[in-house]
Amino acid sequence: MSTSTRLVVYVSLVASAAIAVAKFLAYLATGNASMLSQTYYSLSDVGNQLLLLVGFRLSEAGPSRRYPFGRGKEQYVFAFVVTVLLFGVAGYASVREGYAALGTPFRAVDVRINYVVLGVALVFELYAFYKSYQAVQEEADEEGFEDLYGTFRRTKDGPLITAATENLVAIVGVVAAILGVFLTDVTGNTVYDAAASAVIGLLLMGFALALAWENRGLMVGEGVTRTERQALLEAIGDVAGVERVLDLRTMHLGPDSVLVASEIAFDPGLDTAGVEDAIDAVESAVRETVSEADRIYVEAESERVEREYPFGDDGGTVADEFDRGDHGR
Repeated sequence: MSTSTRLVVYVSLVASAAIAVAKFLAYLATGNASMLSQTYYSLSDVGNQLLLLVGFRLSEAGPSRRYPFGRGKEQYVFAFVVTVLLFGVAGYASVREGYAALGTPFRAVDVRINYVVLGVALVFELYAFYKSYQAVQEEADEEGFEDLYGTFRRTKDGPLITAATENLVAIVGVVAAILGVFLTDVTGNTVYDAAASAVIGLLLMGFALALAWENRGLMVGEGVTRTERQALLEAIGDVAGVERVLDLRTMHLGPDSVLVASEIAFDPGLDTAGVEDAIDAVESAVRETVSEADRIYVEAESERVEREYPFGDDGGTVADEFDRGDHGR
């Protein structure tokens, strides 16, 4: 877990906890449905950050007999639970409140407290988004992602992208709530307030579905990116004594932990000591190429063995992929 990811989560937690109470008090004072939806959102955000921190804590436990590869995937599990449970439930509750508010009579109240609370919330959310944007940009620079969308699609740091996307959705939600309160107060028509509540709920539900889909792949056992895979094949191929990569499989055990397993055909002329030296060189090349690789397994074949390993881009084998120099998946 990176320090920047932990900082983003803590900033979001403090901001959400501080404004959740203020939003609920504003709802009690004015009765605006959009303020209640905002309260649901902030409460779900508090639960979000707490569960992510629990995931961080559990994932830091090292390997054990029960968990021989450690518990790095705890972060993915808790990020998935957050998106499905908290944001899905909070989104549904917001849509329900918006629907229930349709057709309710307008009640003339002083809504200035709503503007104050939402204005403060917007400042907090903008700051939280700024910190998360910095962390995401740092992740993009480190991994070589082209843009923010590419980072969202390809990053293996589920908690970071969860917190960053949540902060962006929070800003949109606050703006929607401000518009709903303002239009209802000016026109005397509560449909605007109800619509703002529904929009906030739909944003939460859409956010939950998108992030649940992204975390699903990491939980199942997603490998390294195409760029990293290409770099691994090239680095292994450059090791003296390596004839052919017969199989290469990778899997993220956590944002900062990668398993790399390979089967390699070495030069038949190498003796036992030579093969051992070549294996050590392959392991070093893997670590230099993918710094997160902390579980590296190399199976040596002293002769060219023709086997079928269907993991090429076009349905071919890894060996075919390696031979033609097309190392990207």
